[in-house]
Amino acid sequence: MDQAHEFKTICVVSGQEDHLRRDKLNIKRLRPKTIMGFSSGGEGAGFLANQDVDCIICDSNLDDMDGCKFMRIIRQMPRHRMTPIIMVTVENQKNAVLDSIAAGCTGYVLRPYSEETLERHLMMAVQLQRFSEIEVEQLKHAQDMVDQGDFDDAIEEFEEILSLQDEAQKYYDMGCDYLIRQKYGKAIISFNKALKINDLFAEAYQGLAEAYKGKGNLDRFKGYLQKAAEVHAQFDRLEQAKTIFIEILKHDTKAPNPYNTLGVRLRRAGDYPGAVRAYRRALEITPKDENIYFNISKAYFYMGERKKAQQDLKLSLDINPHFPEAAKFYKEVTGRPWSPPSGEPISAAQDTKRAETIKDI
Repeated sequence: MDQAHEFKTICVVSGQEDHLRRDKLNIKRLRPKTIMGFSSGGEGAGFLANQDVDCIICDSNLDDMDGCKFMRIIRQMPRHRMTPIIMVTVENQKNAVLDSIAAGCTGYVLRPYSEETLERHLMMAVQLQRFSEIEVEQLKHAQDMVDQGDFDDAIEEFEEILSLQDEAQKYYDMGCDYLIRQKYGKAIISFNKALKINDLFAEAYQGLAEAYKGKGNLDRFKGYLQKAAEVHAQFDRLEQAKTIFIEILKHDTKAPNPYNTLGVRLRRAGDYPGAVRAYRRALEITPKDENIYFNISKAYFYMGERKKAQQDLKLSLDINPHFPEAAKFYKEVTGRPWSPPSGEPISAAQDTKRAETIKDI
């Protein structure tokens, strides 16, 4: 146990009196200054709306709602986007774990649990809060420079933080990979790291905007405010993609390539860059699947990038020259009919896994 960490307030929410009593009793070992207990999700949310806490212990069933719904409500509160929430439950089914990950849990503990198990999860949550703490301190230092009017040095600090681009996407990708392998603890950690990095970048862009405003450069001020908004929008897209991916893993267990299914869902939702990224991940699993190249081509086409659409469509037809949907789409993209080479056609039906791959048509 890390004695250096002092818990001030821990909130416990459970609809079962025995669970609430036992959880509060076990948490007393950590010697927090305050333990707040609620049987109702509404009451707990009402308290948390105006109160910072070190951690939330949430049961799967509350008096008025389930634990996942409660977590989603809490995650909508800006002050609790990063607050550790540990689900403590008797539910050990895969879908229950996936639902909790989708709702934003930081840990998942099965009842009955030992005191040591709960302590371990709490300290893992604390360690996760310390992730990227060097960059967080650097961000605070840069913000202080802005307040002091030292704009050029502040800009240099903010830009150094932003040199870690694409880190959030990397951790989201890792989280999805862990979900496929059913390594749920590692998936939870990866998704939460992605969230922390995303928030850090948004604050850095906002800081750059303020620094350029201080220098009187309103064009850059507006530009970096837009960048901050785009970071928040990217987070929303990543969260949506994570939720869809989890639904695929829960309900479409026979899907040979869940990343392809994710790509189709994202494309139909209008997230074309997200769809292309998902399709590229799909190719890592089935690299010779003409359907996936066809799907990438469709996404690029809807993005208005005809040259890229044509390139991936050609790759699809190189694998299977007698692919009717791709041949039809080729004429639409290029304005000329597709002429397959002579010889034995390559059929997707020869490969069961590829035959089952969803075509985005």
